[in-house]
Amino acid sequence: MNSTDGIIIQARTGSTRMPSKILLPFSGDKCILDILIERIKASAPGRRIVVATTTAAADSSIAEKAQSHGVDFFRGSEEDVLQRFIDAADAFGIKRLIRVCSDNPFVLASTFGEMFAAADAAPEADYIAYSFPDGRPTIKSHLGLFAEFTTTDALRRVAQRSDLKMDHEHVTIHMYTHPDAFNVRLLPLPRVLADRNDIRLTLDTPSDFRLLDELYRRFMADTDHSVEALLRLIDGNEEYGRIMKENITQNEK
Repeated sequence: MNSTDGIIIQARTGSTRMPSKILLPFSGDKCILDILIERIKASAPGRRIVVATTTAAADSSIAEKAQSHGVDFFRGSEEDVLQRFIDAADAFGIKRLIRVCSDNPFVLASTFGEMFAAADAAPEADYIAYSFPDGRPTIKSHLGLFAEFTTTDALRRVAQRSDLKMDHEHVTIHMYTHPDAFNVRLLPLPRVLADRNDIRLTLDTPSDFRLLDELYRRFMADTDHSVEALLRLIDGNEEYGRIMKENITQNEK
């Protein structure tokens, strides 16, 4: 295992649509950030985990949450998320990283090893992600099940190439939209997910929170925790599907 590999969780309380969403009680006594950190620690033992939050006073609670789980944290720019990632990686000597968005409570940490293995097989890769058959990486969807691999060097090159607000806010978008300048490797989604553009498991709004809170509770209590079981839960409830489609329409990716 490479000592310069890391997993960086992007987290802040200042969401405009639902402030502090990742710290609210979710499916019990825990919050989403608790769930993510615990799952990642279990799925990626030995890898450095860093919660990258901001210098805003309100985000002290996120730093404290990271400390309570025994993982590292970094506090950086609130607006320039790209620079926050670069600075967080540099602070802990991370050269290759998995970027995790903290508003995805169902993220499959079990796939992180597969992404690092893909990077081992293609050391020239700047960006690795799962993608739909049309070549769209999952970060450009509402799926919320997959993270992204990149390198600190690639992030630095983005910062040098672009001053656009979008590129500094969305961290990796400049890479996969400029495959002429970055080595982009896309992994095929599992077949059961390849055509599922109707699923939204990312959390932006109170409506998302209510739905995912209930879905996660049922998923953990009543299933074997597989993707197939999750799809059966969603497809077996017309109201879940209706709300997801409505929220997909209202929250552009």
